[in-house]
Amino acid sequence: MLRASFFARAPLICARELVGTELRWDGCRGRIVETEAYAAIGDEACHTFKRRGAREFVERHPPGTAYVYLNYGVHWLLNVLVKGGGGAHDGFVLIRAVHPTHGLPRMRRRRAHDRNLGLCSGPGKLTAAFGIDGGAHGLDLCAASTRGFAPAGSPAADVVADRRVGISRAADFPWRFLCRDSPFVSLRPGVSARALPANGATGA
Repeated sequence: MLRASFFARAPLICARELVGTELRWDGCRGRIVETEAYAAIGDEACHTFKRRGAREFVERHPPGTAYVYLNYGVHWLLNVLVKGGGGAHDGFVLIRAVHPTHGLPRMRRRRAHDRNLGLCSGPGKLTAAFGIDGGAHGLDLCAASTRGFAPAGSPAADVVADRRVGISRAADFPWRFLCRDSPFVSLRPGVSARALPANGATGA
């Protein structure tokens, strides 16, 4: 499983490098194909911009901690806390989409969805499929043996950076990272998407 040192880096770096890794949750697994980065400072779309509780969460918890919240009272969203040294180097990575690979019958039952395509193609869809809810908030994903992230296999993901979606503030930040040709992403990359070098540098 990925250790805390992986998440002790800036949000953009972690968001980019989580693409291609594997999300594991109580026997269900899938390859992460889409993420979004959120910075604790200077990012109006991040919970820390207006919520004191979110700022306190960043201060109190180590990198690699699950930050799970109910979006508009409907969908649980899975984020992981990242801490690259304070300020804008701290924040969260939202897990937006997964290519499901293991535990598929269980995922389909939870979602009442009979196809793999579309099963986890969105942050609320994937939490429903994996059975992730508010009970996971504050969980150390680097210490849990059955819940967390496993290193990427080969070949390396062909990742592009695009604008974040589903938000009204700071929506023009190119902080969404996704597998270029994956049919399992929530939204295919737009014309403004740019390819990233294989070394994971974002240029930000």
